[in-house]
Amino acid sequence: MVSGEVVFRFIILGLLLLSHSMFSYANMASPTIDGTNASTVYSSKDIDILSETININIKKGFHEADYDITYKIYSDKEGERVPLVFDVFEDHISDDSDKSFIVEVDGQAVPVLINYDYESHSKSLPAYHDPETDMAVPFNNDAKYFEIHLSEGNHVINVKYSAYPTINRSDWTNQYIYSYSLKPAKTWKSFGDLTVTLKIADESKYLKTNLGEPLSGMIKADSKWFFDHLPQDVLEISYQPQPMPLAKWLINLDSLILLLFLICLLGGAHYGLMYWSRKKSLKRAWMVTWLGILIVPFIVLMIVFYKIYLIDWLLGEHASRYHGYTIIIIIIFGYPLILLVYLIIMKLCDSYLKRVFLQPSQVST
Repeated sequence: MVSGEVVFRFIILGLLLLSHSMFSYANMASPTIDGTNASTVYSSKDIDILSETININIKKGFHEADYDITYKIYSDKEGERVPLVFDVFEDHISDDSDKSFIVEVDGQAVPVLINYDYESHSKSLPAYHDPETDMAVPFNNDAKYFEIHLSEGNHVINVKYSAYPTINRSDWTNQYIYSYSLKPAKTWKSFGDLTVTLKIADESKYLKTNLGEPLSGMIKADSKWFFDHLPQDVLEISYQPQPMPLAKWLINLDSLILLLFLICLLGGAHYGLMYWSRKKSLKRAWMVTWLGILIVPFIVLMIVFYKIYLIDWLLGEHASRYHGYTIIIIIIFGYPLILLVYLIIMKLCDSYLKRVFLQPSQVST
């Protein structure tokens, strides 16, 4: 006869192993979906950039943003071929998206070379010199490259394109991150000033930036920053909606505690049916025992499993829905383990009920 202490230790060990495997949400896939790689311009040393104004308009839902960037520059001589490069590219957007990358110089559109076959045209995409490593660094193949002809004096370059956020799905809600590299400004001949304006169509309470305090004193749906120096190597804007109270309560409800509660609740009901069937000496009392053993663990695991999808439904469009291979863990590992633990418990209970209600000669049946 197995002692109660040994059974108890086995149950606790089994449930701990189950909780570690089932509720860790292990996933081999990356929780991050890369967005648009955006940066300021890599400039020719032949021009001075007097100022840069970055206007970012983030649309409803934080899934897309329009960038409108203006450079005021000065050329101290006439330049026949002044190369400028934007190392901006998007991996998971179709090639048609490149057509929305618009460059204007003094109000006139300039053709942008994208996915350009430089070798067949006896040209090479220029590399840039990284002042931090003192090395020449090649541009990405999808970088936007153009050449302009400048007369001596002041000029205005305007760049417009759409960008998509990097999405971090490691939490219950998505974190949307727009990054804009300012490192190319370190390669400029000179740096004047930088103005950043940000507009969002959503609530500003979930908005964060690494730009510090805006001119208004607090971040709002329409904010503005001014710098006479480079504030960061990478300008970052992030947005992560937080769960409402009910969803937050369900998230904080430990799945192992819920599992134990449901086992006690449904297991208690199952025991009651076993007690009744044995007391009435029903011929199919054994069926009540075995059906309960098979069904109760399944119902318990399904409730715990669908708690996840209830939370996602409550979170709405911003739910990350990144929970690993939960259904595989439940089917392959979770259900057999909890079934074994529950089987031992209920067979011990059934043996006890047989001794209480059956004749000694019938206990072994």
